[in-house]
Amino acid sequence: MRLNLLATVVTVGATMGMSSFGLNSSMQAKSVGTNFLCQNWQGVPTTLAKTPEQESVPVLVWQSEYFNDSGYDASTRCQLVSGRFQYFYNNGQLKYLTTGRMNRMPVVCVTQRQGGGCEGLLFTLKPGTDPTQTLKQLMAVRFRSSGPLNETSGRVYINFEDYLSQAKQNPTK
Repeated sequence: MRLNLLATVVTVGATMGMSSFGLNSSMQAKSVGTNFLCQNWQGVPTTLAKTPEQESVPVLVWQSEYFNDSGYDASTRCQLVSGRFQYFYNNGQLKYLTTGRMNRMPVVCVTQRQGGGCEGLLFTLKPGTDPTQTLKQLMAVRFRSSGPLNETSGRVYINFEDYLSQAKQNPTK
């Protein structure tokens, strides 16, 4: 009886160990991807993408004070939006950035295909702003014929992987 109990404990322990090993392996695999974080960059809260090569690529610089009275100062927005970038990246949804409207407010959002609608909110823009122009300015897109920017039916679609690739090759000064 004790021998059977011992065999069961060893089997369960080995199974749990293998499950833990698989979990650790998948966690390690995730960590080799891009990580998004909020840090002060040149003295300003900035959403950074840390690439697998350990390069820090500035994605968004948070300078607007418009949402301060709502409790969302630049630092808070940076933290929240960096977390959203990470969430959408981890779930395979960070293919394109585009613009749209949610709750009658202009927003920047993610979509998985060019020409698609908003599938996930990244952040809200000030009322009355031109979301297309704002997205172009925020992302500091280097306009080239082969660049990551595509305009379809009045909306901008930024291929985020291409954007990161170009940003690494042409760092912002």
